[in-house]
Amino acid sequence: MSMNRRTALAASAAALSFPHAVFAQPKYGPGTSDSEIRIGSTMPFSGPVSGLGMMGKAAQAYFEELNEAGGINGRKVRLIQYDDAYNPGKALELTRRLVESENVALIYQTLGTPNNNAIHRYLNERKVPQLLVNSGANKWVDAKIAPFVVPGAPSYAAEGRAYARWLLDNKPHAKIAVLRQNDDFGKDYLDAIKSALGERAKTMVVAENTYEVTDATVDSQVVGLKSTNADVFFVLCNGKFAVQALRKAHDIGWKPQVFLPLGSSSIQAIMRPAGGDKVVGAITIAVAKSPSDSQWNKDPAIVQLREFAKKRLSGHDPNDQLIASGYNSAQILREILRRSGDDLTRENIMKQALNLKGFRTAIMLPGVQLSTQPNQHELYEKLWLQRFDGETWKPFGEPLAV
Repeated sequence: MSMNRRTALAASAAALSFPHAVFAQPKYGPGTSDSEIRIGSTMPFSGPVSGLGMMGKAAQAYFEELNEAGGINGRKVRLIQYDDAYNPGKALELTRRLVESENVALIYQTLGTPNNNAIHRYLNERKVPQLLVNSGANKWVDAKIAPFVVPGAPSYAAEGRAYARWLLDNKPHAKIAVLRQNDDFGKDYLDAIKSALGERAKTMVVAENTYEVTDATVDSQVVGLKSTNADVFFVLCNGKFAVQALRKAHDIGWKPQVFLPLGSSSIQAIMRPAGGDKVVGAITIAVAKSPSDSQWNKDPAIVQLREFAKKRLSGHDPNDQLIASGYNSAQILREILRRSGDDLTRENIMKQALNLKGFRTAIMLPGVQLSTQPNQHELYEKLWLQRFDGETWKPFGEPLAV
């Protein structure tokens, strides 16, 4: 028997012994192929919260670096981003373009509760995965309401429970004043805090003021809240409004215990513009190491993050927490796509996104890991409280179960 004949027979025998390994064919859905995975995103690269667009820039830079190293399972990841200017109507228009014209496999990282609300029904009806969205609205963790959504941040309910636990343990007789954005973002946050405080909320929350994203300033609202003599101030604001509120409180001599949402705690975008010395002692939550915290200077993951930022985002502060957030989010999406293997249908991508329990990235804080399951979409299993010291955020206490 010739050598070629023997080789052909051996190959046939192998095919019969391992049929799935030989004959299994890749499965593709919209936006995926042998060479590419297309994903779409809208971000506020302009508008009232444009500073937060740094998360999108960091994710784009991460996937560019990943592609240079070979991509995911041999495929390049093409992240198509549009500027929605933090406008819900524009976010919907651009999302439709991403799905219908760019034919993306999924929508990724969209920022803000109003914008995610605007696109949710459209994407849900088409069963398009809406992954790692930058909104903590409680609806996103509800598998019945949002079956195709995985949030990228702890839910407002999880944040609210963490803040309420600290207040009840440390300031049980606090008088709380709240400034919130007048939309679902602000309302959901406040509802979560009140729910976590329970019956005590009726006596502890003494004042609430709102603002519109079209307002020029929130100075008058802050002055009104100070007049209540509240000793706790929840700044449930985004972008420039958070900066204005923090600065105004200090300038009028009001020194309450400040709480900030995780999404409004960037040192570069919020704390420094407000004046770091003016917000010493402010509290927020944390899930990842802060690159500006000197305790992580020799941490391999933070060293690598800073090197990435210097190389890929030159001209920007490599210690920017927003860069860290975008980098961390991109690493989570990489893991979802890696686990999807050669089955790149939307159904399988969603299946992998809802089976992340136990996974963690290298920049997550000790004790923090992901927790998504098919019937429970809360991304993080535990989180930390952290306090601002004038220069950086410092985690304190122990990781808290959400």
